[in-house]
Amino acid sequence: MSPSQLNATIKFAKGAVQASLSRAAVDWLVNIANLTTLINQLNEKPFGVDEILIESLQISNELDMPGRFTSECLMNGIQTPSVTRLSLWIYGTNELCKSQYARKSICIFGIEDLQSLSQYPHLMANKMLPEFDYAIVECVHEMIFNRTFLNQVDQPLNTDYYSNMVNVKFNRNRKWPDPNYKLECS
Repeated sequence: MSPSQLNATIKFAKGAVQASLSRAAVDWLVNIANLTTLINQLNEKPFGVDEILIESLQISNELDMPGRFTSECLMNGIQTPSVTRLSLWIYGTNELCKSQYARKSICIFGIEDLQSLSQYPHLMANKMLPEFDYAIVECVHEMIFNRTFLNQVDQPLNTDYYSNMVNVKFNRNRKWPDPNYKLECS
């Protein structure tokens, strides 16, 4: 790491515990960045520190973690889509949550959600509980197996969705700078 990276002031960010990281980012985290002091400092806090570390590293311009993004969109009040984890928040009723069951305001998916889950672009779904509905756990497992090993194409992969995400375009420009590039958060 450079001296400027070692002396950088970190702005904290909060997000989901789950993160999608590139190989380069994992290599940077494990072999280049020494996070011992930061982790020890975060561990002194009583709550929510698991939702701070990776998110703070990912938005730091100064640390320049591979695959990072920017806080610019969020600072302008614009949330950007994520594909790592699908969570359906329920406040009152939510027709997207077919099971109509929630815990801590998050939809607990049931078998009635299988068709819609099969169409989302996310890598994982939060939350399924086997004690609530084991069928959804087993059916999603079978769907992933069939798509992976049996070449089942019930939902064609829309690669344009992923390649046009704002964070993908941002990193494409970092790798191959375009003088005409402008961050478009929406």
